[in-house]
Amino acid sequence: MRLILNNLSKYSQELNDFFPGRFGLFGRISLKIINSVQEKILKSFGDIKDSDQFYLTGGTALSYFYLKHRQSNDLDFFTSTEEIVGSFSHQLEDHLKANGFKCQRQRGLHSFVELIVTLDNETTLIHLAVDAAFRFEPTKEFPAFLHLKVDNLTDIASNKLLALFGRATLRDFIDVYFLIKKEGFSKEQLIDTAKKKDPGFDLYWLGVAFERINTFDSKSTDIFMLVKPLPIEELKTFFNQWRKEIAGELKPFKGQ
Repeated sequence: MRLILNNLSKYSQELNDFFPGRFGLFGRISLKIINSVQEKILKSFGDIKDSDQFYLTGGTALSYFYLKHRQSNDLDFFTSTEEIVGSFSHQLEDHLKANGFKCQRQRGLHSFVELIVTLDNETTLIHLAVDAAFRFEPTKEFPAFLHLKVDNLTDIASNKLLALFGRATLRDFIDVYFLIKKEGFSKEQLIDTAKKKDPGFDLYWLGVAFERINTFDSKSTDIFMLVKPLPIEELKTFFNQWRKEIAGELKPFKGQ
């Protein structure tokens, strides 16, 4: 799981750096959560054979269907069936090309495929990947996107804390912050679900990951992806305080 998350982070950042024009010459412009390419893909994804074996998850699922807080450069479709990733990726490519999209295959592994998809000068990344079969709740469907399975909020939330634990990008901090502040997840709940999903999850190293928040500033790229304003100093205060709380919990065990 952590290797997949790190790969997705790297490739999404590459796309983010490649298309800086969305921010304009004079600061951030008004942003839509998803662009027209992403919307068209999501609306037709359920028409593809075997698409019911995949579900949308990650930042786009979290923001578009739940939090409404930021843009995301990619569409992450996960499955618990590793054998289907390769064959489905070709079905997906054929479907997109038949509908006028340009597709470029960037990565093609047995359990991970990355496509760059373009239509009318707008671009997105598509990731097909394998996720653990363990889930807290079933996937959901929304009326505007027929037959598209979307990850539930509880599983996305636990994966987001695991993403922060593993790679600690600014958007991971942003997502976890909004999950707590807007959706009412408690810190204890996120930690508990992360532990159940990943036996390697550890409070000490989570505290170490939290230190990375201090490396970002108001000019960091992910800040410009926000649809809802959030001062970087507010983020820093929140996670530095949480790190102190973790340190306080671990202190009694020092030296044992």
